[in-house]
Amino acid sequence: MTDLYASNLQLGLEYQDFVFDQLRKRDDMPVFLGAYASRKYQNDKGESPSGLEVKYDRKFHKTGNLYIEIAEKSDAALPKYTASGIMRDDNSWLYLIGDYEEAFIFPKNLLRAFCVTTNSEITYRETPTSRGYTFPLEYVNKKCLCAKHILFKECEAH
Repeated sequence: MTDLYASNLQLGLEYQDFVFDQLRKRDDMPVFLGAYASRKYQNDKGESPSGLEVKYDRKFHKTGNLYIEIAEKSDAALPKYTASGIMRDDNSWLYLIGDYEEAFIFPKNLLRAFCVTTNSEITYRETPTSRGYTFPLEYVNKKCLCAKHILFKECEAH
């Protein structure tokens, strides 16, 4: 695991804590019990008991796109990618992606369907450690892909 991967993982875990803390405070959301932190529980059961997977996309306001990851590896030198995000077979059925200002919740099966169909507005991207698709926010809003859009009222300093 590279230092960059470890740093990004830590940022993602902190964001996940923030999200679950914020969701517990809301009247319009079902109660989410939190996420599994250990690799064992994540591999055996999924991201969380509720089936919600949380991803931090700290660049989407700048790029205008949500990046939906489908595979990753902790080091570019590793030979194979591992299924992740929406392509991971686990108990997750909801996928939340966002930042400390706002987040979007999607049904996981809907995102999977859009990723396997040909669509000129959704773009495949690959880096040495990640594979995924960019979904333009304009497209997400136009097609009403998002099941729930959340604006976080209390933005804690990060």
